Amino acid sequence: MSTPRFPAALRQPLLRLHFYAGILIAPFLLVSALTGLAYALSYPIEDALYADLRTVDPGGEPLTLANQVGAVTEAHPDWSVTAVRPAAEPDASTAVLVDDGVVRESGAVAVVYVDPYTGELLGDSTTYGSSQAGPVREWISTLHRNLHLGEPGRLYSELAASWLWVVALGGLVLWIARRQRTRTARRLQGGGSRGFWWPRPAGSGRSRTLAWHGPVGVWLVLVLLFLSVTGVTWSRYAGEHVAELRAALSWTTPAIEVDSGASAGDHAGHDAMTGMATSAYSITLLDSVYAAALDADMADPMQITLPTGSATQYLVSEQRRSAPLEQDQMVVDTASGAPQVADELRFADWPVMAQATSVLIAAHMGLLFGLANQLVLAAAMVLLVLVIAWGYRMWWQRRPKGAVVGRAYPRGGLRRLPWPWVAGIVAAAAAVGWCFPLLGISLAAFVVVDVAVGLWRRFRRPPAERGSGGATVSRRTALASATITAAVGAGVGMAIASGARDDGAAAEDEGAGTEPFYGDRQGGIETPVQGHALFAAFDLAAADLATGAALDTAAVAANLRALLRDWSDTAAALAAGEAPPKAAIDGDDQFDAEAVAAGLDPARLTVTFGIGPAAFAKAGLEAAQPSKLTELPEFDGDRLNPAWSGGDLLVQVCGDDRQVVSNAFLELRKRAAGRGALLWVQHGFSSAPAGGGTPRNLMGFKDGSANPKAGSEEFDARVWAVDAEPSWFEGGTYLVFRKIRMRLPDWSMLSAQDQDLTFGRERDSGVPLSGGGEFDHPDFTALDASGLPAVPADSHIAVVHDAAMVRRGFNYDYGFLTQGDVSSDAAADGHLDGHMHAEHPYDAGLLFVSFQADPQVFVDSQERMAASDRLMEFITAEGSGVFAVPPGAAEGGFVAEALFRP
Repeated sequence: MSTPRFPAALRQPLLRLHFYAGILIAPFLLVSALTGLAYALSYPIEDALYADLRTVDPGGEPLTLANQVGAVTEAHPDWSVTAVRPAAEPDASTAVLVDDGVVRESGAVAVVYVDPYTGELLGDSTTYGSSQAGPVREWISTLHRNLHLGEPGRLYSELAASWLWVVALGGLVLWIARRQRTRTARRLQGGGSRGFWWPRPAGSGRSRTLAWHGPVGVWLVLVLLFLSVTGVTWSRYAGEHVAELRAALSWTTPAIEVDSGASAGDHAGHDAMTGMATSAYSITLLDSVYAAALDADMADPMQITLPTGSATQYLVSEQRRSAPLEQDQMVVDTASGAPQVADELRFADWPVMAQATSVLIAAHMGLLFGLANQLVLAAAMVLLVLVIAWGYRMWWQRRPKGAVVGRAYPRGGLRRLPWPWVAGIVAAAAAVGWCFPLLGISLAAFVVVDVAVGLWRRFRRPPAERGSGGATVSRRTALASATITAAVGAGVGMAIASGARDDGAAAEDEGAGTEPFYGDRQGGIETPVQGHALFAAFDLAAADLATGAALDTAAVAANLRALLRDWSDTAAALAAGEAPPKAAIDGDDQFDAEAVAAGLDPARLTVTFGIGPAAFAKAGLEAAQPSKLTELPEFDGDRLNPAWSGGDLLVQVCGDDRQVVSNAFLELRKRAAGRGALLWVQHGFSSAPAGGGTPRNLMGFKDGSANPKAGSEEFDARVWAVDAEPSWFEGGTYLVFRKIRMRLPDWSMLSAQDQDLTFGRERDSGVPLSGGGEFDHPDFTALDASGLPAVPADSHIAVVHDAAMVRRGFNYDYGFLTQGDVSSDAAADGHLDGHMHAEHPYDAGLLFVSFQADPQVFVDSQERMAASDRLMEFITAEGSGVFAVPPGAAEGGFVAEALFRP
């Protein structure tokens, strides 16, 4: 089995990371989303609640600011005025900020609202930050930020913000990869791509839920990334790193200084504003200071912070946080008696990144576009809640039979990658862990626990279930664990959860001529075709071997599990060139595993297991049956022999040495005793041309020219089943087997031209009759010299060219059969002109094997062949079967292990 492609190898750990982030971090995200929703809605709510304080009926000329503030000091002589926000609109009140001696946890300050036309005090309240939040928004904002738990509570929001971008981007990558596979599959089947941007729920169960979860998640990605990036700037630890980075790049927000100590910054909306005693004289100068600011092109809404003590400098700040932002600041000095602009800082002169930060923070707070901004944030939070709910629903729907909740995706994806790639991922994870310490620490803690749990489960297995490999830790596991330890010590999390495997030694220890048995996929599918193949079908035992008593479904399921366990251990050992564990029926003098293939190289041996439709009912596992696994129909032209069809289990044994293949079959058959009965066996062979290239069938034509390259995107889309499948089967495939007898004597009577027209290809080169190269798509519009289609419409490639499957067939030649009753056309096959004897038909042809994500692809193509393919005159299907081929086994595990997990 070749080294997996980088994206494919990363998919498994990314799925596992996304799964656990969804389960463990989603509660924090859910709380953050709900409180964020409340904050977004608090704007219109607060406007309605405090309309009597913030709005007035316009009437006449407004009073001077000094008179308005004087009304406040007269009513509250013990309160010091710290700042004034003049009425920015004709129907707005003036807000006078005061120090009432109360220190509030959130940093809010007291404010008294004054009718600018009458000087009437409308009431007092509190105000919070540059967004001028009232008590409702202040309380919700604090809830959103720290759950009213003070500094420790900030850890919740930092954890949510740090993980949000990981969950969003991880989900997007997985959704793109998934939809790319299904889109390619639908394109190959003549359909269009659907369901990426818009939910198109179909079917039931997890697939239907995912049809909502995925597209809605895509809608949210940009918003979630934005909220994550801006949210961490308020955080405790990641925020410090952001501040350090901004300082190093000179992206910090500039500040203007006054002798009163007033200041402003990016997060003024989350800072307190307090002041010392303000002189009565400074209040009398408010109007002239306000006029000087307006003359200097400052714009309402503004806040004028008064000097304290004997200071003479006022800080005037524009307060518009909606687009276009107006954030100019100015120092007005009254030392000479006449207000003069002593210093100014214009928003246009800020560093570009400082401007961008202010804009983004305003959008995060729902201020940038006013009500529209708030509604978008509210809608995003509602959708995020739904996405989280759908995620938990899929977790529940992913649960094994009898379990309460779902299970995680398997470990071990990163271990399959080359060392340089692993090192690069470790370095990237370290950098992320430094930037987001809580993300790094929580991820590292998860990995440590996950490794410990995996090893504990590994060691607690009975020795017989551990297989031939010991409970060792691979070198990649050691590298991952060491890196994680260092990361925890440095406060850095390592995103290598899958690098810690509870498995045996690395695959690079295998000798030459071997194909690994363990991995994400079973061997014998993507593996380059070997020279020999054996296909054997078994039926599960219905009665106890010793007593003859009928077995119930639980006993059949136990036999099935034990058989797949033994078969996997045996196949893994044989593929590695090792002696397999003893079979249960072996005695001390019967252990002959090495006898048949003694001294022979493993010869690229692969063993592939499939499960037939009837097996699930016999074992009481109907609920876990793959969604598309149903018996194939008998097609027009078939002459199926029950002795060569069907079966509960299929074993495909392939290798470059016929004796090694036979030995493997004998070992597997021995272990089926008492658990399953051999139903049929077929032998095949495939010979690659001396210079390489596509093998030929017994009709002389290249077989497999239309196959995509193994490991390619098109190959994956054709072969691997993902949509609407039980979780244990995701990443498996469906195998269709057909024993196809070729009427070779009849075929040999055709001219070379007729043979070419039958297939639609040139026999020698494999090139389509429309021209080009062997692997080029036929041009069905091309005409030959006579004006007829170059590729006849009833030629084989014209009928089946768009079938989204991968063929892996083998020739067979059983010679002259002496028992005519085993052949469906014994009395009529062949010619009486010397080519063969009618009473001894010659049985040769093709063991057709195809792998596809959906067996309906084969059904559709076979029905088209039966209706119009001229090749059907020369072939007859005599055996047939369809099987679900589960994903591969983790080292030390067995094929279809997840099917039996509680």
